Amino acid sequence: MQATFSTTMTCGSCLRKVKPLLDSEPTIETWEADLNDSRKLLRFNLKEHARTEKISELIGTAGFQATLIDESSTVHGASDKAEAATKFKLSNYLPLFLVVAYVIGLAGFAQFQQPTWLWDGFMTYFMGFFFLGFAFFKLLNIAKFADAFATYDIVAKRSRAYALAYPWIEVGLGLLFITGTWLAAANVLTVVVMSIGLFGVVAAVRKKQAIQCACLGTAFNLPMSVVTIIENSVMIAMALMMLMI
Repeated sequence: MQATFSTTMTCGSCLRKVKPLLDSEPTIETWEADLNDSRKLLRFNLKEHARTEKISELIGTAGFQATLIDESSTVHGASDKAEAATKFKLSNYLPLFLVVAYVIGLAGFAQFQQPTWLWDGFMTYFMGFFFLGFAFFKLLNIAKFADAFATYDIVAKRSRAYALAYPWIEVGLGLLFITGTWLAAANVLTVVVMSIGLFGVVAAVRKKQAIQCACLGTAFNLPMSVVTIIENSVMIAMALMMLMI
């Protein structure tokens, strides 16, 4: 008997938690995972007397949800849903826009305290508050952020240490920008880090993958879209401008 489940797993780390449970279940003959599919599929060959509810229970034990699906009848439907998930909807990005507006306000307030208005000063404050604000949401649950980040970032896919360190890199950059310390180095590192992230974001958007954007951690369910590309591109452009001034 064959059965296919859609799950809430996101990466190889999730799969490693589930694997021992599935391998030890006697009613499972063989199984395979397809995490490249937006539905994060698990496919099983089960013994005739097996209960599909048992599979859901095992996956639930590892902390994930699993839903039995009829894969043959949902291929086109899942593709349509994945495509729809990548389309822009203003309401989906309200948390992101609010955080960016808050950062703009803080940067403007900080620059107004200076004797004269300087755009490079405003950009420096903006980048500092941007990194500190976005790092805060990532640090609320750094493990879940790392899992979500690894679904699209080209370095985080290969190094969980990098995924876990990423919010702290943002904290460090934020402090450098706000204090005006080593700005040249901070801008160079910003270009490198954001360019790496941009590459993975563009690849995910081009594939129309229905995955979560981890820019605000996992506190909000922000879909990956062109908005994320713009976000990364603006930060790269500002860092390059700062280097040329």
